[in-house]
Amino acid sequence: MKTNLKMKPIAAILLTALGLAACSQSSEPKAETSQSNASDTAAKTYQIGSDMTFPPFEYMENDQPAGFDVDLAAQIFAKTNEKANFVDTRFSNLITGLDAKKFDLVLSGLYITKERLEKVDMVPYYMTTEAVIALAGSDYQPKVRDDLCGKTVASQKGSLFPEQLRKMSEESCVAKGKAPIKVREFETSPESVQALLAKAVDAQYDDASVAKSTVDKLKGRVLISSTEPFFPILGGIAVRKGDTAMLQKVQSGLDALKASGEYGALIAKYNLQEPTDEDIAKYMPK
Repeated sequence: MKTNLKMKPIAAILLTALGLAACSQSSEPKAETSQSNASDTAAKTYQIGSDMTFPPFEYMENDQPAGFDVDLAAQIFAKTNEKANFVDTRFSNLITGLDAKKFDLVLSGLYITKERLEKVDMVPYYMTTEAVIALAGSDYQPKVRDDLCGKTVASQKGSLFPEQLRKMSEESCVAKGKAPIKVREFETSPESVQALLAKAVDAQYDDASVAKSTVDKLKGRVLISSTEPFFPILGGIAVRKGDTAMLQKVQSGLDALKASGEYGALIAKYNLQEPTDEDIAKYMPK
């Protein structure tokens, strides 16, 4: 997929202000700086596909990858004296990049769905839902899905969000004789936020944790208006289908972090939700 290297000034300013700008906007993924000591040349380095524009999960800070997923990967591989290197890739290209062996796994706030499990194997590692962001001070403050009918809503291309919006449009709008939701897709979450700030859309639909991060960084310019949880869902770490060695490495590393309390500390640090055994049993696609 091609991405325009000439970013519009407003979008560039927004990305910089949010601290979300990835180091590369090209269609070819670029490896970021490893999260381990570069002098340790003996340690194996695993390449991790991730869209570095999705805080609090992953983003760039002082030209280095940062966020929950970055910290989690570093700690998982540190258990076996190995390294994690993040490869910045647009969200819509992550699964195909994994299949093409451009990286060893995908760690990018990826939702677990039945369709994705047909292509990759996944380890659940957080629980989440979605939220709607509106302009602060605007007369339009959508709270539930019916409030989105007839409105233009921004979301991230390649994510589950456009599909969810279209499902809500059919079931809650069209089926009731209301105008459909107009879905506009953008390459990154920050670009969809910029569209809202520019009043090119009426609202933005995103992961609830990402929405909270956006609201915090924009300091009162936008707010989470929704009160509905929409679609509770598990997030997962993806590995190539049938790569049992990597699947076991990730699962055992995650289990060790849970046992040591390090995982819980990261969940608290980034204000995320740990899935319970009951959550996994209920929401893991069969």
